[in-house]
Amino acid sequence: MHRTHRRSVLGLAAGVLAAGAVQPASARPLDQVLSSRRLRAGINPTLPPFGTFNDRNQIDGFDADIAREIARRMNVELEIVQVGSPDRIPFLQADRIDIVLGAITRTVERALVIDYTQPLHTQSMVVLTKASGTAVPINAPGDLNNRAVRMVQVRGTVGVPWLQANAAQAQVTLLDNYPDCFRALAQGRADAMVDVAESVVIPMRNFQVVPWKILDQVLASFWVGIGVQKGNYSLRDPLNVVLFEMHRSGFVNTTWEKWFGVPMTTPIPFNPMF
Repeated sequence: MHRTHRRSVLGLAAGVLAAGAVQPASARPLDQVLSSRRLRAGINPTLPPFGTFNDRNQIDGFDADIAREIARRMNVELEIVQVGSPDRIPFLQADRIDIVLGAITRTVERALVIDYTQPLHTQSMVVLTKASGTAVPINAPGDLNNRAVRMVQVRGTVGVPWLQANAAQAQVTLLDNYPDCFRALAQGRADAMVDVAESVVIPMRNFQVVPWKILDQVLASFWVGIGVQKGNYSLRDPLNVVLFEMHRSGFVNTTWEKWFGVPMTTPIPFNPMF
């Protein structure tokens, strides 16, 4: 067998085996959602202010408000299902939820296994540093590419490859979570980190005595939609219309400012051709 042909056959066989290993349950199409009068929304309550527990131990936050408004406009009841970042997509594939929120950034890898609505909001990658107490002054992203600069990052986040490409000379320490990174910055063991503004705005408030500074330049913008099971167009398509109307009425931006305290860093362009 020709080597190229053999490789393609092996690749196809691997794909078939992989597909057979995971058999997603059939998603509920729109008519079932409407007939049951219930929309099941997956929300991560450990990602404030997107999702958080309120004083009644109920899931609340930006995502909960958005999901409630979607259900209201569809004239159905909302059922909030707690999900974590690792199980968001498996819950969709297992038909345990109809939609998933929780800052599920649009990526090619995810788009191969789920479908997205039009963007709900954006995430903007920025540089978080301090107005004083850094090894060298940091006033622009280019200042990070310095051997004296000590960066701290959460493993696997979008800032890590950006630093590798744009600030290779900086010292980079990788930690497992945001609290540890913020402690390192607050205690003077690090000078800056690169991450999405939406992930740093709440932790910053836990260290109010630190002279935080976010540089004005947005390094990259990411689009965040609502996830539905692959191929469930009967639900995705009306959701797009609902989201368009929520953007047009100002509901999304008003809700964003309610929870984040500031406007969206990169606004969603008003575009009826979603």
